[in-house]
Amino acid sequence: MYYHLHRLSALIFLFVIPDVWALPKTNGTPLGGMGTGYVIYNAVTGDFAASGKVPPFASDMKDEFVNNKSISSGFHFFAGGMAQKKAITDKEDGKFPLYSADFGNVNDVGFTLSACGPIVPGADQLNYQLVTSPLAFFKITATNRGSAPTEVAVAMEFTNRSSTGNLLGGADTGKVDPSSDNKAITFANAGDTDNTYLIVNCDGASPVYSAGAFGNFLTSGLLADSNGNLLAAKCVIPAGGSVHFKFVLSWWRTFVSTVDRYGTGKVDEDNYYYQNFYTDSKQAAQFGMTHFDRVVNAVQTMVNRVMGSNFPEFYNERLLNNLYPQIHNSFCAKDGRVAFWEGHYAHTGIIDQAEHASLWYTYNWPQHQWQELQYWYRTAHTGEGENPDLKGQIHHDFNTGEEFWSHASRFMCPWDNYLRDDYWYHPNTTNWGDLNSMAIFKTYELMLATGNLDSMKVYVPKAMVTADRLMTMCSAIGKHIPIESRSTYDTEGNATPNYLAGITLTTFLVMEELTRFIGDTVAVKKYREWYNAARQECATLIYNSQFCTHSDYAEGDMAGYTWANYFCLEPIMDPEIVNEGCRRLWQKYGSQSTIQNKLGRWHFYTCDHWGGAEIARGRPDTAMTIFKWDYDFFHTTHPYIVYWQDLWNDNNIRSSYLTAPSVWRSYFQMTGYLLDNANQRLWLRPRIPTSMGQQITNAPLLNIKCWGNLNFDGRITDVAGQIPKRTQRLSVTFDSLITVKQLVLNNNTDIDKPFIRVTSGNASINDFACSTEVSGLEKNIRITFKEPLQIGSSGLLAEVYTGEVSVGVPGDNRSLRESVLSINTTVIAKGRPIQYTVNAAGPVTIDLLALNGAKICTMLHQYKEKPGTYSFFWNNRKEEGVMLAPKIMVMRLSTRSGIISRLVSRELK
Repeated sequence: MYYHLHRLSALIFLFVIPDVWALPKTNGTPLGGMGTGYVIYNAVTGDFAASGKVPPFASDMKDEFVNNKSISSGFHFFAGGMAQKKAITDKEDGKFPLYSADFGNVNDVGFTLSACGPIVPGADQLNYQLVTSPLAFFKITATNRGSAPTEVAVAMEFTNRSSTGNLLGGADTGKVDPSSDNKAITFANAGDTDNTYLIVNCDGASPVYSAGAFGNFLTSGLLADSNGNLLAAKCVIPAGGSVHFKFVLSWWRTFVSTVDRYGTGKVDEDNYYYQNFYTDSKQAAQFGMTHFDRVVNAVQTMVNRVMGSNFPEFYNERLLNNLYPQIHNSFCAKDGRVAFWEGHYAHTGIIDQAEHASLWYTYNWPQHQWQELQYWYRTAHTGEGENPDLKGQIHHDFNTGEEFWSHASRFMCPWDNYLRDDYWYHPNTTNWGDLNSMAIFKTYELMLATGNLDSMKVYVPKAMVTADRLMTMCSAIGKHIPIESRSTYDTEGNATPNYLAGITLTTFLVMEELTRFIGDTVAVKKYREWYNAARQECATLIYNSQFCTHSDYAEGDMAGYTWANYFCLEPIMDPEIVNEGCRRLWQKYGSQSTIQNKLGRWHFYTCDHWGGAEIARGRPDTAMTIFKWDYDFFHTTHPYIVYWQDLWNDNNIRSSYLTAPSVWRSYFQMTGYLLDNANQRLWLRPRIPTSMGQQITNAPLLNIKCWGNLNFDGRITDVAGQIPKRTQRLSVTFDSLITVKQLVLNNNTDIDKPFIRVTSGNASINDFACSTEVSGLEKNIRITFKEPLQIGSSGLLAEVYTGEVSVGVPGDNRSLRESVLSINTTVIAKGRPIQYTVNAAGPVTIDLLALNGAKICTMLHQYKEKPGTYSFFWNNRKEEGVMLAPKIMVMRLSTRSGIISRLVSRELK
């Protein structure tokens, strides 16, 4: 229970509000590993259901508890001669991957449940084995609230059969495993490769185990020690003491095919292989019990960390519960292929939707994403035996999926199978540009997360081939953006130029970063040139009256901008375009009368693309409003659909759409967090809603090596009565050491030369250089340390001030270096070079502004490899081709190291 204090006049009233049971009536949290199927327990009815196959039972859009409910199941309690058969309660809560319930007391002994799948974050091999295991964990905690020792027993019952057939594989009824000392029952048939196993342990003193039929459990706390579907432990609990009763349920399924479905001479031997770690359910269950405490503690810690920040509770809850596709949608095959079921439709793979969801997997278990990335590149078109221009084109899916599931559609194509059609709705997706972009994004996300140069030297060349395919699409129409191609936004089969243009701009920036990491300077220059040309084309071809207005999925027009912001790349759109696009989207969606219509056609992308753009432009309040629409549409009104959300704005269909984890991208954007383990760069640029009072408290940070924690105070604070004010105080810790060379913060001071104070542990950091960056709506402070810093549990503290602080603040303060940027031209005229100087490598933008500050046009947007003086010629025309009249204007030069302006005149010649 949470206790809320409410003050009225001089009196204090204490209300007890059961907020801990914040999300009841979900029917239970799916419990299992990635690619394994799952078990589900509903404490309201006391029943178990299961779906040991892939895809899940709900691929038929049916409730598991209608046709996949165990015919006899539940938890049974015994305490001091009293018993509760088939315990039930309405005090239950689902926060994926954890399910909790409080069953109340039996004879002064309280019983609570914590159940979970093996979802242990972290990239080490043990965690990866756990997260891909067919396991469900159940911990019953019994607490003796009486004044004397009490005999207590807990039994778990699971019949491996529903009203329509077997559930998890093997026998319908269990048998005591003779080698287990009554601590396990097995569901196995002779000669059957499918089997299920249930095992128990108890940390009480001298526990007694029994298994089989119900027997005299209600009077003695002991089962009949015969064949049956129950397993129990019994012990004495001292007064005031607690004991944990631990159950692990495991299953093993095979799904063998002898058919060569793709004409390659290969058959799909087994796509239930659980990462080849086991040979049966007994091995898996014993492994799970060995690591029971590790799993349950890790899951509870993960949930507590996410729920423990001061972001709105509904938002944190949504971060967790939208992770359900990790269980429902994940596929695997014996030879290393992994993928995700789309949800709603019978496709497996779906690179466009899968990459939107991949952040959670990449920053916790990159091994899985490496396998998926390899599968995408190895099945990409090669141009051999087909149109050579298709070389590098990524497929839409791996199984030529049908609209609805059939036996055949459950089998993924073999490795290296590229000569095939995709997608029942549009069988040929070879002109879908964003399939290529999303494979490249996945490559970059893995670079950021792992920093693995050896792997990048293998995969970046593959990404370059795919990028070439994207550029071929553009060149075929004489452009630098693929405005005649198709994409994810495919409902009518129309071209989607706005969505593709933004995604393509971000793709060129990503390719620039990827090739820079592997040291290919020629490619770096090529992708910058393509980006510059594409950005200018967008100004005349994309940003028009149809931008962000054209359909009920117009939010896709902002997708590229959102992706670039998440990746901490430079903004791909100018401020006026961003602001106008978001204004139009609010007018389009926000004016709707129902939440259903406010969410547009595809609610995940309304939240991700539009909501992310609002965060990026500094309007997190608007983003949070959009996210609350989405939460209310499912969690509040239809909680039993929370783990089965459809892509469409429909909350009555059990669809389990795979894109749901994309909610985490908004979290990265609002915390402003990105850790680049490849280049040892850390971004922390919070953009948080006003309801949080300009503060972040205990926000968890994902990282493959270890999680971190962020605390932030953006309130303006006086310093010892002096004029300089502190504008932000930011501290970050990690559970183990990570290394950082650069730290990038928001510049929230409204001045060009703020002062920075950095402390690592108890030591002031003196050797660092700072620069300001202004690009679009973003204003950053980049701190480069002379020597790399290691950040661990002692943390790093960064403070930003409006001026030099000399009293009351220890440590050195480093002001930003003096800018040597210059504009060396005062008159612009046709045929006359415009000269400027930059002091650092990076993107360079030169804009013309009216005297009132309104932007006239962008004259130049390029990337410079080194400092120096440069010049260019300009045609005296605005982006739409209109000739400028003679007048006085402002020329603005923007780079990573700062921004300067000067008055210039335009001569007519």
